[in-house]
Amino acid sequence: MDNTWNKNLSQDPKLLKKYGDIIAEQERRAFVETVDEKEQKGVKIHYIPHHPIHKESSTTPIRIVYNCSCRQSPSHPSLSDCLMDTPPKLNDLTKLLVQFRANQFATCTDIEKTFLHVGLIEEDRDVTRFLWLSDPTNPGSQLKTYRFKAVLFGATSSPFILNTTIQKHLKQFGNSETAKNSRKRYLR
Repeated sequence: MDNTWNKNLSQDPKLLKKYGDIIAEQERRAFVETVDEKEQKGVKIHYIPHHPIHKESSTTPIRIVYNCSCRQSPSHPSLSDCLMDTPPKLNDLTKLLVQFRANQFATCTDIEKTFLHVGLIEEDRDVTRFLWLSDPTNPGSQLKTYRFKAVLFGATSSPFILNTTIQKHLKQFGNSETAKNSRKRYLR
């Protein structure tokens, strides 16, 4: 495989370093793991292409987008083609807005890397493989194989999986006042 697979990254050492730092942080936080190529565990193996998106932000000037809709060829399905596309219960915007305005106070939150806090079972991880440089300071270095240990943002079923996980936790750990109030609003 040609190690200069992304000319934009290889021509910008600062961008390449930031990109590598993001993947290193994902590995440090156990969102992804390296794959030993000798160990071909899964029957189903799929590689997801990725690329940087530039943002006008001082805290996160780039983010990595994993393209779960990309196909190896027209005859091969993408990862998104193989996942069930179930609309999340939260899609009814009118209902959400009415519930939001029904009470005196409202709160909202942005849970950092929300999808990445929902784990993938080991037998499903091999369909979330991706390649990255073994040495991000050298665009010509060997490629290393990673795979997600968590649900990645951008997969067709990710919103459904997140929604189901939240509902499960609200039901399972619902004895606190916060959980009881959240369950009243969230599980309607």
